Amino acid sequence: MFYIPFWICIFAGAVVDARERRFPNALAAACAVAAFAGIWLDRGVNTALDHAGLAVIVYLVLVLTESLWRCVRHTPGIGMGDAKALFALCTVDPLGGIVAFAVALLALALSCLFTKSRSLPLLPFLVPIFAIIEVVGCTL
Repeated sequence: MFYIPFWICIFAGAVVDARERRFPNALAAACAVAAFAGIWLDRGVNTALDHAGLAVIVYLVLVLTESLWRCVRHTPGIGMGDAKALFALCTVDPLGGIVAFAVALLALALSCLFTKSRSLPLLPFLVPIFAIIEVVGCTL
């Protein structure tokens, strides 16, 4: 129940990314705030701060990696919207967010191979995979 605003925001972000290939900053901020509020209300302030700290670390590593990629390859790798989305996911569940990101990248790569496309948006893969991980994790 505490996470309903987060799920609305993150699924809206996946729809926007599928249509426009971007994740607007305002929507990303709403996702992050909703994720932080949800974890705070569900598990307490200490857990919320721990998750937010881990999310910041994951975000910074991903942004640094992407920046180096762009400097070396002179072409974008993943988008910064994907990093913003991963920040919100890791605020809810750090390990689940990282696993979902890895699985989504694999699914994206396979989809690009099958469709012979050079690129596809990541959030339509990432968000449902994260949702599945969260549902399965709650039932275990």
